[in-house]
Amino acid sequence: VLTYAQIYEQVWGDFTTGNENNTIGFHICNLREKLYQANPDALFYIRSVREVGYCLDVDEP
Repeated sequence: VLTYAQIYEQVWGDFTTGNENNTIGFHICNLREKLYQANPDALFYIRSVREVGYCLDVDEP
């Protein structure tokens, strides 16, 4: 699981102030949509871990 703080620091190179969860959620939503459009049969997805961050899950064929 990548925490909100880890994602924010890696993407924007800044420390979090606590209000970034909505910003990250917005971008994750767009990323999910683009990934699905590019490959609707993908064996992976981005899973939300409530109050923590996000996780990339892979389904075995």
